[in-house]
Amino acid sequence: MATIRMLQALDYDAAAKLSDDVFRNEKQMSMAHSFSYLFSPITAHSFGAFEDGELLAHMGLLPSVVRIGRSRLPVFSLGSVCTSEAARGKGFGTDLLHKVQDHVASTGGVMMFVSGGRSLYTRNRCYPFGQTQIYTVSADADVAEEDGVQARVLTENDCFAWYELAQQREAAFDLSLWDMHGLEHGGAFASCVMMKPKVYVLERNGQITAYIYIMFPSAKQQDAAPRVYEYGGAAEEVVHLLQLVMKQKQITSSKVNVPWQDTEISSCLGSYSSEEEPNQGTLYVPSMERLFRYMRNWWSDQGALAAHIQVTELEGGNVRLEYPDAASVELTESQLFSLLFDPKATDILPPAWPSAEQLKITIPLPYTIGLFYV
Repeated sequence: MATIRMLQALDYDAAAKLSDDVFRNEKQMSMAHSFSYLFSPITAHSFGAFEDGELLAHMGLLPSVVRIGRSRLPVFSLGSVCTSEAARGKGFGTDLLHKVQDHVASTGGVMMFVSGGRSLYTRNRCYPFGQTQIYTVSADADVAEEDGVQARVLTENDCFAWYELAQQREAAFDLSLWDMHGLEHGGAFASCVMMKPKVYVLERNGQITAYIYIMFPSAKQQDAAPRVYEYGGAAEEVVHLLQLVMKQKQITSSKVNVPWQDTEISSCLGSYSSEEEPNQGTLYVPSMERLFRYMRNWWSDQGALAAHIQVTELEGGNVRLEYPDAASVELTESQLFSLLFDPKATDILPPAWPSAEQLKITIPLPYTIGLFYV
């Protein structure tokens, strides 16, 4: 019979080997390099299923903090979920996931980002979330070179300026300077899709004013466009930097992923074609009461009436919402997810409640592919 438990220090080599066997080919570097935080007993909280001491299934779990304004949310990210070929079909996945979810709840985690969206997750309280606009940005032949302005690859001398720009984002994983450089070196997501990641900065009169984290296709991916998954700085500077990089590299078009809350970037890119998708993966929230407590500071800072909502968890996953001088409303967990994370959600609350513009309840979350990816 299998034992499901948290990995111990000596288990992480086996976890990396199992993950490499499932996810890597001979041309890709080990997951232990690309996802060094996820395969370290110092930082990870991963779980596994064991029989006779052998690791048969693995769920990588990494704690972090998401910054939304002055709110700090303790969160987890779940990835590198795999089962050895010999153990597939034995039902380890659901039992492992429940252990992971219990751990997230018991540590005080507010949410867990899940890198997948298959039925294992969606039937166990993990939901699609968010909204992302993916712009196809064509090269601007008229982009002008300016004196004192250059687009170039990040260097060691840019470390503090890069960190300061990243700190200005409204919703982001709260990374230290060390984290940022370690994650840049690892190139986690790029290693999965066999692309080449680079951080470019815009230097204007000796000051770093913007950066982009861009992934270039390999020589064998001739039909693929470069992808910008993360950026920082004023919107106009970010777009100018991208155009300069495209000119340097003779690129005809690039894709840029923009979360719904980044309205200034969206405005700058509004003339380009785009498509809309949810955020990557799914999301698990162990306690809506806990999430509301953590979000009240941010709602208050926005002047959002959502700060006055009281939430009570009911049997079966439903919740009751109460607002002063309005009738209480009972919602399913799925409905509340739409209300909290879908900026276009409508007709969920009764007409007697404040309008969506008054409540401002939608929670901005970072796009889950970037420097930080699990």
